[in-house]
Amino acid sequence: MTASLAAAWAEDRTTFGAWVTARSESAVEVLARAGYDYIGIDCQHSLLTESDAGALLAPLVAAGIPSAVRVSRNDPALIGRVADAGADVVIVPLVDTPEQAGAAVAACRYPPSGVRSFGPIRATLGLDTAALEARISCFVMVESALALANLEAICATPGLAGVYIGPGDLSISMGTSWMLRPRPEAVTTAIARVPAVCRSAGVVPGMHAGSGALAAELSAAGFLLVTLTSEVGLLGAAAARDLLLARGGVPAE
Repeated sequence: MTASLAAAWAEDRTTFGAWVTARSESAVEVLARAGYDYIGIDCQHSLLTESDAGALLAPLVAAGIPSAVRVSRNDPALIGRVADAGADVVIVPLVDTPEQAGAAVAACRYPPSGVRSFGPIRATLGLDTAALEARISCFVMVESALALANLEAICATPGLAGVYIGPGDLSISMGTSWMLRPRPEAVTTAIARVPAVCRSAGVVPGMHAGSGALAAELSAAGFLLVTLTSEVGLLGAAAARDLLLARGGVPAE
């Protein structure tokens, strides 16, 4: 893990990131220059593969810019691939139990503490297994009612760096939708207890925001790893706003 993320979390400061969902080195460069604390690459809800993520990580590793990769599933081969490519944070989706969380952590660690296979593919990262393990932080996604019920046990997983809330799937599992306004009270109440549980266990609370406004709310609530929106979301919002202005309209606040 890069020193900047570790230092921010140690000081209880929120780190804000942007999400990449398309294989575009230009988008990665633009977002990296915008000043985000980390750049996230999404292999779950996009057409990107873990191999694509490896290519997009290359300039971030070279520039020392913190990165996170959400893998497509809890698979040691896929987790090991992005770890070898230089991801600072790996986010593993759909983790409901401490056993699944333990499997995710094991995929980031070499024997005897894990199952990661040794085969570095980024020469600049070196060959020292202790250093390679130390650079990657494993976060698991808590995004179901079952996972919330197991939150304390999941957070107690040895070697786990943090949990990352996925509000969309979480709300669906609770029989509602995160897209409703006002947001479902049952979901917001469930999410509100996450930072305290994480802090008690010594792990980092994270969440997917989807907007700068919600990201600010989550930061105030104690979340320390917060992803705003994707390059596609930013492009769509800016394009619609610019077209509205051209046609004489007034963008909503």
